[in-house]
Amino acid sequence: MATRIIMPKLGMAMIEGVLAKWEVMDGAQVALDDIIAVIETDKITYDLKAQANGILHHRAKPQDICLVGAVIGFIGSPDEAIPEGPGDLQTGPVDVAQPPAEQKPPSPATPVAAQPVSSPKDGFVVATPAARRMARNAGLELSFISGTGPAGRVTEQDVQVYIKTLDGLQVTPVARKLAQDHRIDLTRLTGSGPGGRITKEDVQQATGGQVEVPTRPDEPVPTVAKVVPFAGMRQMIAENMLKSLHNMAQVTLTTEVDVTELVDLREHLKKRIDITYTDLIVKAVTLGLRQHPRLNASLVGNEIHLAEDIHIGFGVALEEGLIVPVITHADRLTLSEIGMRVRDLAARARQNTLNIDEVTGSTFTISNLGAYGIDGFTPIINPPQAAILGVGRIIEKPGIYRGEIARRSMLVLSLTFDHRLVDGSPAAAFLQKLAEILAHPYYLKDG
Repeated sequence: MATRIIMPKLGMAMIEGVLAKWEVMDGAQVALDDIIAVIETDKITYDLKAQANGILHHRAKPQDICLVGAVIGFIGSPDEAIPEGPGDLQTGPVDVAQPPAEQKPPSPATPVAAQPVSSPKDGFVVATPAARRMARNAGLELSFISGTGPAGRVTEQDVQVYIKTLDGLQVTPVARKLAQDHRIDLTRLTGSGPGGRITKEDVQQATGGQVEVPTRPDEPVPTVAKVVPFAGMRQMIAENMLKSLHNMAQVTLTTEVDVTELVDLREHLKKRIDITYTDLIVKAVTLGLRQHPRLNASLVGNEIHLAEDIHIGFGVALEEGLIVPVITHADRLTLSEIGMRVRDLAARARQNTLNIDEVTGSTFTISNLGAYGIDGFTPIINPPQAAILGVGRIIEKPGIYRGEIARRSMLVLSLTFDHRLVDGSPAAAFLQKLAEILAHPYYLKDG
């Protein structure tokens, strides 16, 4: 009997993966443990090995998105009959955690082009002021939303229901942009992509033909030096960032901290342990989160979950994108232990040897761009966390110290928080406490 090749489950949080590419041609001979394919998630890439000797038969295509446990191919003997068709690409095992049913609303059997206006007379949509404001802030067409109020008035709850339905759809970034440009209601479309994902072709069909962005005949066409596929990790990062900005009320607070004592402390500690500013900031963040647990939280349904454990994610830049390894139970580690964990995770991130459990489960994230000469910036929250800290460079400036002008080492911190979970005052109090710890780092000496 042919051996099934399935989409592997690379961690507890994994539901689906992308078949990035086949390393062995269809119909070729493979041996046990040969690398036959590359699997991508939004966090890592993984070399898939053959589980048997025989002839490889592809069923999934490169860039197909498949559920965990889905059959993506077979390995069989030369004279063995292989099941026909694309395989069981959309069905995972029964123990795979699936998204809640309400996140995948039913769609009509055939795509229907959305009407740009809901009123046949003048296009005006009857809606409450709160509903109109919410739709405008979310960039939504009121005419797409069915009103349940008196005389069909669109209410705030109607907008909330529509947003929830829209968020439950699987849509490629290109399809989302095309639908926005041509005023197409995505909730009325049936996706033809893997897992019911709505693709560019589905939106084009809804418009009644192939739509393209028009260009003037006299418009100069830029010379393309290189074409990079918008796929894999880059595409998944884009989708996650858009979803983060769309679903959260993100606000950024910025402060400048005198870290002259922190610089002195690091120079002192370097004599006995290998320590970086990132290690010191991670430790300081854990102390701050213990006193301000609202920032160590996430929104689950209608509940705010304050995490008991502190797991710190930190950004590591890769050629194809950004990955965020996680220091689990960071508050229980000493400075030297944090340093060893940071270096190990960062090195294996660049070598692409992290497993998915090492890049999931963080409760708070730190993004440090100081090495690139950046002062302040606006980091984007990693869902479903409540906040993310942006760290800039440490630079010497003249400042007032004990009533005199002196040369001081200054650092800009940028805290982005989800205003749905945390108000400005608690967020500012956390940032103030963190600044205090970094300005007077005797808290960290014995950590």
